[in-house]
Amino acid sequence: MSTSDVRAEGSEETGTWQPSGDRDHHRRAGELTAWELVRWAWRQLTSMRTALVLLLLLALGAIPGSVIPQRGVDALKTQNWQAAHPRLTPIYDRLGLFGVYHSPWFAAIYLLLMVSLVGCIVPRLFVYWRGYRADPPTAPRNLTRLPDHAAYTTDEEPEVVLARASRSLSRRHRVAAGDGWVAAERGQLREAGNLLFHLSVLVVLVGFGIGSLFGYKGGVILVVGNGFSNSLTQYDDFDPGGLFRASKMEPFCFTVNDFKVQWLDTGPRQGMASGFQAPITYRESCRGDPSTR
Repeated sequence: MSTSDVRAEGSEETGTWQPSGDRDHHRRAGELTAWELVRWAWRQLTSMRTALVLLLLLALGAIPGSVIPQRGVDALKTQNWQAAHPRLTPIYDRLGLFGVYHSPWFAAIYLLLMVSLVGCIVPRLFVYWRGYRADPPTAPRNLTRLPDHAAYTTDEEPEVVLARASRSLSRRHRVAAGDGWVAAERGQLREAGNLLFHLSVLVVLVGFGIGSLFGYKGGVILVVGNGFSNSLTQYDDFDPGGLFRASKMEPFCFTVNDFKVQWLDTGPRQGMASGFQAPITYRESCRGDPSTR
């Protein structure tokens, strides 16, 4: 009889079992507590497979932002597209496709990917660092246990043979020597390249997030001879980040002196513009002597 179960008083041999008070007695197979469920969800989120799936979803989510006009990039083009597609506009607007990079679903994918990469990379960095600093494992007493091994006989002293082996292996291996043995190890750079790649992805995502929070985008139409000052009132359309402050805008001014267009004279694209040039006069602080660029 199990120690966690007791038989009901007066019950017969074919009677039912009653729990003795063990808190895990009533748990069904596969049932998890709240803490175990949180740990399981964290392991799933920080796995490499989840990070790859989220990265793929982020790339797929960015496709509408490249195909469909965005309000924060070109408001006039977005209005023209909406006027030309009156049936699709309400659906796209409800899904946030005219502002993909500021939509809740894109932010959710972005944040989950950030958490997944941090939870996946940081523990591996500590493991890699401890393994890199640790000495190579000692040589086994019986070399025949190794999948590849060889043996030979020599008249030289053991110290001479071990010293020569240590010098030869130290060229491309990490070497550790002991009493009558030399061990070498290599291959650390393979994991370093993998970690470097994922760290680069994380840095790109962090930079994108900082730019989205503290940066801004704006557009203005200027006529030759008119000037521009970098202030909110000068922009025709302006899209600030969530933590943007107007006091942090860079102070500069410029005037458009001329605008030249280079046209294609021959070929199937004849009449299309091939280049633009606009000499300007600018001031970095809107004070002092102007400079021409």
